[in-house]
Amino acid sequence: MGAKFIVKENSMLAWVAAKKLKASRVAMVLGKTIHLHNTTKEEFLKDAEWLRHELVHIEQYKRYGTIKFLLLYSWYSFKHGYHNNPFELEARQKEKERQSSF
Repeated sequence: MGAKFIVKENSMLAWVAAKKLKASRVAMVLGKTIHLHNTTKEEFLKDAEWLRHELVHIEQYKRYGTIKFLLLYSWYSFKHGYHNNPFELEARQKEKERQSSF
């Protein structure tokens, strides 16, 4: 299966996420778009683990639908914290897998 996605550099949404997470670089997904802050599309696409992580989020959007995913993601982040959010745990687990369905 070939994942279809868009990569947006210098995203204001990713900038906000970077500030919230206190991170220097951020990639975040909204639907089928990967929003980047403080990294280029070229740098991001060369980082296989980072790319796999974000592609998992795109699959999660497909699995749950936009509204349900955003509600669940927000609830899990509130309940478990960002690092222990089940969606983030799944994405971090898949980053390490060399063979991917994406």
